[in-house]
Amino acid sequence: MEERMLEKTPDYFNVTDIFGENVFNDSVMQERLPKKVYKKLREVIEEGKELDLETADVVAHEMKEWAIEKGAILVFFRHLHISDRL
Repeated sequence: MEERMLEKTPDYFNVTDIFGENVFNDSVMQERLPKKVYKKLREVIEEGKELDLETADVVAHEMKEWAIEKGAILVFFRHLHISDRL
């Protein structure tokens, strides 16, 4: 009976083949973000500089567009404040 179940499911795949394929990672950011915005974001990540609202808005917009292109039907962003971490 188990063999019949396997035959009916044509979309078998190895998890390691698809793990992390839908991640808004550095290569996606570099491809999608304007050069100036990408550079500022890398400074925030690598040097701990403050993220300004203009850069954050561009990143959020591109991330939303990318997620919708990937099939997302709801994209929710929430600003974090220091008080949220306490």
